[in-house]
Amino acid sequence: MPELFDINKETVLITLRGESMNKLNKSKYRKLAFASVFYFVFALMMTTCVTYAWFTLTNTNNANLVTSISEIEAEYEFFIYQNESRDGSAELTLIDNTCDVGTEDLCYLNILNPTTSILLEGSTAPGERYSFAIRITSVNNPIGTLKLELGDLISEGYDLEENKMQTAFFYQVDKISYINFGVETGDVKDQYEINYNSNFFAYDNDSIYPLVSNVPMQNAGNIDTMIVIYFNLYFDPTIFGQDELGISYLNSNIFLNQWFTIQHIFMSVSTY
Repeated sequence: MPELFDINKETVLITLRGESMNKLNKSKYRKLAFASVFYFVFALMMTTCVTYAWFTLTNTNNANLVTSISEIEAEYEFFIYQNESRDGSAELTLIDNTCDVGTEDLCYLNILNPTTSILLEGSTAPGERYSFAIRITSVNNPIGTLKLELGDLISEGYDLEENKMQTAFFYQVDKISYINFGVETGDVKDQYEINYNSNFFAYDNDSIYPLVSNVPMQNAGNIDTMIVIYFNLYFDPTIFGQDELGISYLNSNIFLNQWFTIQHIFMSVSTY
């Protein structure tokens, strides 16, 4: 498990005796006291801002992230958008927008074998957005449709099930496109009677969350076709959780030191 940021706090006692206290300028003492309180509050606020828990797209048993239950054989590539500011991808294309090395920023990194224990490291805070892409290529160029679903969520660190951190995350399909002979189309998610979904995760870990369905494997009959599904996960800063009486909290602190895992993306390619 990645380390979460922490600030070790020490209590420092300063003893001022007899005449030494009298020699202190009261104005300077007040300024010193004010500064001490300010820096303590500032440090506490920074701790609150940076120690939100983390999530990962992975499988705890080191199995394949994308599970194929297809009637038709298909291959996939999984991409994570490298973005130090964590505000998601604004350029939804893989053409000339993939990373050459893992240290690059503002590009899609191809995860060659997405089975490792950590794909996204570190802490995440409310307001951050993470972007992903899956590129699917059919084998033998069949006529059929694609369906993708997220599932098998695991959460830890919560007090009430209703306060699982996953309930503060919104998943959203941003774009669906085709790549034909190295040229990527525009967004087609509102064409071909395609179904795409955006929603919050529920606290029930057994739920299956549909991303897309009824996506044609071929674009306008072109047999040399790849499909790209772009989606993101957004940590909504307006979700606060609630106490035992159902009263909403005033901030996101209930999610501190929690984490959740999305274990599988289910991919199904079916014939018409």
